[in-house]
Amino acid sequence: MLRFLTFGVIALLLLLRLARTRFGARLLGLSLRVLNTIYLVALLLAAVLAVVFEQWILLTVVGLLLVIALVEWLRARSSQQRGEAVRRR
Repeated sequence: MLRFLTFGVIALLLLLRLARTRFGARLLGLSLRVLNTIYLVALLLAAVLAVVFEQWILLTVVGLLLVIALVEWLRARSSQQRGEAVRRR
């Protein structure tokens, strides 16, 4: 039973990951900031549950998704800083 729940949580996290686009935000009627917040809270909650129930596959998937989210955030931040530097000139 716990195995099916683990795969369900993984599927939900992947769906949330896909929903974090402009199209997904428009479709759901939420802003991208709200979707990003929901995604990060879901990742942290899944990580805590994975540790509590010793579901290492889920913890690995959550770790990978957190790393991907961190890389995306860093890329967006660096491109935003480059845009501000161009505007200053």
